[in-house]
Amino acid sequence: MAFSSNTSKARAKATVNKLFESMLPGTALTSLGKQGASATEKFAREISKKRLSKEEIRKANKAERVKQNKVINKKLESDKKFQKLVKYQVIKSHKSTENLSAEEQKYLKKLIKKNSNAVKRAGGVDDPFVQEEIEDLRKEILELSNEKYKKSKERKLDAKLESFNHRLHKKEYKETDAPGLTPGLAPVGFDESDDE
Repeated sequence: MAFSSNTSKARAKATVNKLFESMLPGTALTSLGKQGASATEKFAREISKKRLSKEEIRKANKAERVKQNKVINKKLESDKKFQKLVKYQVIKSHKSTENLSAEEQKYLKKLIKKNSNAVKRAGGVDDPFVQEEIEDLRKEILELSNEKYKKSKERKLDAKLESFNHRLHKKEYKETDAPGLTPGLAPVGFDESDDE
């Protein structure tokens, strides 16, 4: 076999050695000259060592996305908390001036319902400022719930009274509408012949 240069001869021997090593371990041809790889082979080996597989790249990208999403979610959550706090402060200032819109009243009731259990559970707080704020919230909740109960009770009574008055004016009220009484105010089923 004739080789055009020593480099091509060394590459051919290296290829044959690799083939024999993979098929028959322990058998390797020894080269006459210096045994080394060409610069391109060394470069290829370095690249393959440093090269990440597609799965490793995908995992690294996913980990990076997860980190970014956590940072974004934390920022969004803090912004949301800040917006809620601002909205609550605005509603609180409107409430003190008694200038609440219907939407603000609805939001305030929703907020009170949502946080009432948390306020009830908050028992042992050491900070006097926080304790004072909790007591104020408890008073507000009790006032609103009592006020709501009174209003609904008044509405029901007003509706009953109005219905009764309406029926009286239209003369739809019959003697039999009052159960247990007859026109002579005697109990139902009472017979005078029973007295004898």
